[in-house]
Amino acid sequence: MSQTLLASELTTLISEAKRKHGELKNAAEKSLQDLKALPSTSEQQLAGDLSRRPTFIDPFLIACETRIPKLAVSGLACLQRLVVSRALPRTRLKETLDAFNACSELGLDLQLKILQALPSLLQNYANELQDDLLASALQLCASLQSAKAQTVSGVAAATLQQLVAAVFEKVVDEDRKATDIAATHEVSGDNGPLMLRPAAFDAYRTFRDLVLAAEGRPTKFVLLSSLSPETSLEMIWSSLTANTRLFVSHSELSSIVRSNVIPTVTKCLSEKLSFSVTVRSLRIMDLLIGRHFNRFPGEFEVAIGLLTQNLDTDATAPWKRALAMEMIRNFFGNTGLIIEAYAAYDDAEDGKTVVQDLMSAFVRMSAEKPAVIGLGQESSVPIRQSLDKVPVAAEQLPEQIGSGMVRSMSIALGVAESGVAGISPQLSLPRLACLDQLDKAEPPTLPETYVYALVLECLTSLSESLARVVLPLTVRQDKDAPAQGGSGMSEEVNGNFPEKRPDRVVRSQSYQKRTVPINPLELEDGNVPTRVGTVANLVSTCWPAVLATSSTFLNASLEEQYYRNLIKSYQRFTQVAGLLRLKTPRDALMTTLCKCAVPAHILKAATADSARPPSTPVSESPRAASFMSLEGLVSQASSLSMDRDRRSSIEPLIPVLSTRNLLCLRALLNLAIALGPALDTAITLAVDVLRDADVILSSKGSQHWLRQMQTQKAKDASGAVHAFMAEITAVESAASRLLDSTVDYPNDSFRTVLQAFTRLLSRGREGAEPPSRTETVSPPATPTLARRSFSGLPGINPMVRMRERDYQFVIPKLGTLAKLNIARFVAFKPEESGWNILVEELIYLAASTSQPREPRRAATDVLCKMAAETVASTMSADEELRGVIQQRAMAVLQRLVEDLRAQDQEPTNVGSEAQGHVLEALRSILERCGETMVAGWSESIAMLSSAFKRTETSHSEGTDATKSWARVSSELVSPQIGRVAFASAQLVGADFLGALPDSVLPSLTELLYRFVAQTEDLNIALTAVTMTMSVADYLVNNEAAVGLDALAEQLGDSGLPPADLGTDATSSKSSQLLLLLLRLRTVVSETQKEVRNAAFQTICSILTNHGDKLSATAWDLLLRSVVLEVAADDRQLYNAEEQPDEGSYKSADASISQAIVFGVASLLAQHIRQIEQTKRLPILWETLLIRFEAYVDCHRPALSEAVYSGLSRILSHLPSGSPTWTTPANRALAMWLHGPPHDSVDVSKHEDNEGALTAYIETGVGLYRLTNRDIGPAQCRELIDNVYSCIRRANGPRYGGDVNSMSNLQIKAMSLLRGIRTDQPSVPSSLISTTARLCVLHHGQTEGETAANGPTFIAVSSEAIHWLQQLLHAHVGNTELVETGAILISIQSLSKVISDKYLHPAKHKDVSLWRRATSALLGLSLPLLNLTSDGSVAWETRLALWSMLVTVAAGIVGASGIDSMSDTNEVYEDEKFDIESFRKLRDVLVPRLSQTSLPDTIKIAYCRALFDASIVHATERGELPPPSGSPLYNIGNIRRGRAKRVPFARREEMSYVCFAELIALSSVEGSVALSHSAAPLLVLRLAIPIRAYIADQSLRGRSPQPMSELQELLHSFDQIKKLRLHHRALVADPVADGRAGSDAHLVYLYPLLVKAVAVAANKWYGADEVLIPLQGVLEAITPVR
Repeated sequence: MSQTLLASELTTLISEAKRKHGELKNAAEKSLQDLKALPSTSEQQLAGDLSRRPTFIDPFLIACETRIPKLAVSGLACLQRLVVSRALPRTRLKETLDAFNACSELGLDLQLKILQALPSLLQNYANELQDDLLASALQLCASLQSAKAQTVSGVAAATLQQLVAAVFEKVVDEDRKATDIAATHEVSGDNGPLMLRPAAFDAYRTFRDLVLAAEGRPTKFVLLSSLSPETSLEMIWSSLTANTRLFVSHSELSSIVRSNVIPTVTKCLSEKLSFSVTVRSLRIMDLLIGRHFNRFPGEFEVAIGLLTQNLDTDATAPWKRALAMEMIRNFFGNTGLIIEAYAAYDDAEDGKTVVQDLMSAFVRMSAEKPAVIGLGQESSVPIRQSLDKVPVAAEQLPEQIGSGMVRSMSIALGVAESGVAGISPQLSLPRLACLDQLDKAEPPTLPETYVYALVLECLTSLSESLARVVLPLTVRQDKDAPAQGGSGMSEEVNGNFPEKRPDRVVRSQSYQKRTVPINPLELEDGNVPTRVGTVANLVSTCWPAVLATSSTFLNASLEEQYYRNLIKSYQRFTQVAGLLRLKTPRDALMTTLCKCAVPAHILKAATADSARPPSTPVSESPRAASFMSLEGLVSQASSLSMDRDRRSSIEPLIPVLSTRNLLCLRALLNLAIALGPALDTAITLAVDVLRDADVILSSKGSQHWLRQMQTQKAKDASGAVHAFMAEITAVESAASRLLDSTVDYPNDSFRTVLQAFTRLLSRGREGAEPPSRTETVSPPATPTLARRSFSGLPGINPMVRMRERDYQFVIPKLGTLAKLNIARFVAFKPEESGWNILVEELIYLAASTSQPREPRRAATDVLCKMAAETVASTMSADEELRGVIQQRAMAVLQRLVEDLRAQDQEPTNVGSEAQGHVLEALRSILERCGETMVAGWSESIAMLSSAFKRTETSHSEGTDATKSWARVSSELVSPQIGRVAFASAQLVGADFLGALPDSVLPSLTELLYRFVAQTEDLNIALTAVTMTMSVADYLVNNEAAVGLDALAEQLGDSGLPPADLGTDATSSKSSQLLLLLLRLRTVVSETQKEVRNAAFQTICSILTNHGDKLSATAWDLLLRSVVLEVAADDRQLYNAEEQPDEGSYKSADASISQAIVFGVASLLAQHIRQIEQTKRLPILWETLLIRFEAYVDCHRPALSEAVYSGLSRILSHLPSGSPTWTTPANRALAMWLHGPPHDSVDVSKHEDNEGALTAYIETGVGLYRLTNRDIGPAQCRELIDNVYSCIRRANGPRYGGDVNSMSNLQIKAMSLLRGIRTDQPSVPSSLISTTARLCVLHHGQTEGETAANGPTFIAVSSEAIHWLQQLLHAHVGNTELVETGAILISIQSLSKVISDKYLHPAKHKDVSLWRRATSALLGLSLPLLNLTSDGSVAWETRLALWSMLVTVAAGIVGASGIDSMSDTNEVYEDEKFDIESFRKLRDVLVPRLSQTSLPDTIKIAYCRALFDASIVHATERGELPPPSGSPLYNIGNIRRGRAKRVPFARREEMSYVCFAELIALSSVEGSVALSHSAAPLLVLRLAIPIRAYIADQSLRGRSPQPMSELQELLHSFDQIKKLRLHHRALVADPVADGRAGSDAHLVYLYPLLVKAVAVAANKWYGADEVLIPLQGVLEAITPVR
């Protein structure tokens, strides 16, 4: 509100009231002046100032009183603003209300402004608005509600309700200030007069008038005659709803409710009132019953009775019946209200059966119109006929299916077609409940099944109310849990807790643990038993009605959610009955649920179908389709779909379980879970129903349905199968939880559960007809199911198939129960816990050959898991308890194995499979619990031995594993069982040896021996050999070696084990160790190659690892009885007369023999210090050499290598000069000197003998080290020859492996030769001769042969050349070398290497052998030449030495085979080396060659070598005179010319060096003796190029002469011009005929020069380059001539 707005309105009023309304004008002018006089500060200040000026509102009141709309609008607007801003003077409230009344009929705008002002008036002036003022305001609002304008009436109704609410709010505020406000008004109450405060008095009168207005009676406080009954009832309902606590705390209001409201609203149930009034009345009644039932029970008894009467279909209109049913629905839905009603009425003394009558009405209603609810043989889903042709989505299949789907699918899904509406949210529920349809004056059209849907809701609410009371009271708190860990065992509940035993453990709680449900009726907790007693009485009296009503609706046409809610309510009701131990209602309700879960007609059809033989052969599925095995049922769909084309399209329909049947089954299982031990023998109901469901689900009917699903559209079929399988999965989960719940049953209850399952197996075994489930529990007044009858089934014994189904159903459940109750089996004795029941039944089934395969397999699996889990559960228990449990579990498994062997005289697939399963279980137990096992080991070994066949049948001694090993063969029952058993044996041998008793160790040894000896699985055998190592280590570490000395004394010299060794082994660890080694010795000669080798290696490893712990006597025992006997047994296999048949494992094998020899030698070598202390050392050594010689006599390189390698290793550990080993070493040397190992005829030539020869050399090294002081010269020579023979005969290395480095054999051989003493006679000459032969070993091999087939000997030859030089330097003065020819042999060998430099171009480390030989000879040349002048040397020997030296020189300057050389640089380098070498040799050789005492043949040979090397261009055949003739013979003859190009010598420089050397020997400076031999050859050498020019130049024509020929020709011209021969150089030549003089050579050369001039001067082919030099030569020699 603003001052300007008020001024504007006052100005308007002044202008409008100028003439006719002077009073209004004056009042307005005065108020305007007052307004202007007020200070303009704020609106709050303005409102305060105006509220203190009562006359300010006069113009507004006058304007309203004029009833002129134009003036009243302004006045009313200003009054409203003053009310809102609290500027209205409080003394003028009555005038203001009068003004509002005056304007209430002037128009719509004014009426709305009045309605806007009234709430603010009541809010801002609450304290002043009392009594008559309040009544006036309420009356004003009520009068406006009757206005014709809908807008005004609606706003007035809301405003009236707001005002009434404000009245009651004032009471609440007044109650808060009760001490400050006095009660001044007196009213009458139920118990006398009451004093009320003002606000309470106003509320009392207002509410009373509202009730009177609703009754149609005159009001007393507010004139409400204009209000309709409907509006009054709505006001009453809103007041009660908003002020519940106020009506409870104020007795005057409660009195009005009791005396006026309840009778008023109850009247509508007995009288025919309009729909609108009835609805509003019942809404109030519903509110009062829900909130104030306990305050007015007597008044409500009549109302509830009338509601029950209104449920009669004949006496009540449908809409009124629906209203009554809605009220009853709300009544049941109000938590606990139905129980309070039962306690107030039915359960009271002389009380009426109100609740029971109501439940009976439900029974009548459920049966009154069966067609309407779609009552049939089983439940269905309502389907509108108008929707028959509407397609249904796949996700809606569980609820609705169009008529196009086949009936089989519909039945299976619980959606059978129905022609009636049925009950569903779409068909049975109105859009809005009747109690909420306040806007309708006439009753709506309701679905006919609406009331039945409400009945279902009442049943749901009833069960929920009962459950809320009972269920919380049945749960034990932790403080009340029994000491057993919450298992609720009967012994403790009854006060008879069993005495503590060592075989008991305390079980721990888990999330699955639950106790026996408490009976709430036995509680002693205040008023709880009274309330529970009420519930028990309600259940006891009303269960028949609940059962009858529910049974009807269970077979009616219900929508899915309705059906599920019905099942849930039924389940809760039954659970309450069970928890209260009301057996009769519990069993009756459960039996009915069983019938719904498995209808009798479906069970009968499925049973007949299961017993009927198939019309067409069907292959057996890999897994039978069984309940709790859903994969099998689904997996058959694909195989069955393949048969649909072969089957008739029309097949008889076989009923199957629907999803609703499965829902009932799930509810039954949940009931059993919830009730637990409280069920007692009624658990058989759940077991039987589970079994029957299993029969149906695995019958042909289910397969038929799946086949039909395959024929439908993919979308529909997928939805159907999904819905069906989802429900089965839910049932499976419930069944699993039922079994889980047994973990906390008392022992008696658990045994009852076991018997409920095992009786199915027992009756099948005995052939008795299975009783129906209702024979076990048959409550009175409940019909029982008929027995199954199979008399009409032809051609098959129905019990056979039923037994198979029982097996498939029961055994998995027993397995689950056993797994869940492992703690029970551990905590209690077998007879108490149910262990014996399970074991006896399952062992009989598993071992019986008359039983099918699958049950036997399943029973075996359950037993194995029981044993494993039982042992595992005691891992942390004390040792005594562990021993008891482990012994019990192992005894069960062993008994099962023995029974399997007893039943199966011959191994069968089923028996073997079961046996393998037991062994797998044993392995699992050992893996998990082996470390904690203290008992059951003997049984474990006995079970493992069952993997081998017996030589004779015996069952009586199975418990003692040590007595029956003689009957246990080494042949496995089957490879699979063998592998499984060995896995367990491996665990025992590897991880748990320390836990084994001593008496079990021999049995373990025998078991391992058989695993090693078996031939079906090589891996097992090898691994078993490894395990024996662990056993041996364990024995030795436990003092097994201590007793070997005594055992050795007992055996004496025989070394054979005693006959009773196996018996002694049970207590003696030394006997156990010897037994183990003897078993391994047997293995070495009898089993597979790999195993034999592994066994011997294990023997060696055992003795090697623990040799330090063995005494000399123990070593002697083990070597004689085990190790050397192994070698003897193996050598026997090489005897031809003892060779076994082909394929036998007893055959010789060189690799194994090698391993044996190596092993024996290694043992002796490593422990020689201990072994040499034995008294029987010579005998032991002789035995060893005999074994070795026997192997060598086989003439196999591999064996020889092994023998000599082993012997060498032993010798390497023997000390030199030890008296102990002198005789043994000489004995070994004698064996060695027999010669290197030879290959037998039948050994392939490609077999490598290098290893054998190397080992032989190594042995020789060791022997020479030990015997070098005693060995004689003859033995030394024999040794040297044997070494050379080894090098020469070796066929390795191949492919040039010894080119750059010597092979191992060659290195060791050369090392041995170098190490031989040379201070003995004939030893140096023998060494030098042998070394000389080694120098030329590579000459005996061609390049191809060397690369492919054997060694090149290049490296060893190189080493020999170097060593030969050293030997000769050291011993060249020894006359023995000359006498024996060793020196000549050496020079001859070196000369051969030099001469064949290019014929055998061998290199060692990039250095040619001939270079090494050349260097060696150059170094030896002077000492050798000294020998030629030694008079003590025979002349023939000296001539031989000269001849060898000349040959060496010829080899140096010569180059035989140079054409094969392709590397020019290498040839050049070789040439340089040879030139240098030649010059060195010439310097020492030529001076001594000039001796006249030397024969001319030696000198001629030397000069001839120089002449041959000086030839630059090859001559033609016959061009040169023969070597025996004179070089000057026919020297002037010219050969035939040649036009081809003649290659020049590749060592051209060497040629010119030799040319120059001939000139030097023939010249004046040379000796006479050498010039006689050199001069004729020199003249011939000078003539050769001149003759070639004369012969060839004419053929060349103008072509130039080749450069090399020109150079040679010009060089010859130059030498001729310079040459001055020794004057007697040609005297000795026969052709020269004594010609002497320095120019004697010109006689032979001049004619040739003249001819050459003629050729050179020829104009056609001559050349100045020749002519001019030639003329110069002629000019130079002419004077001489």
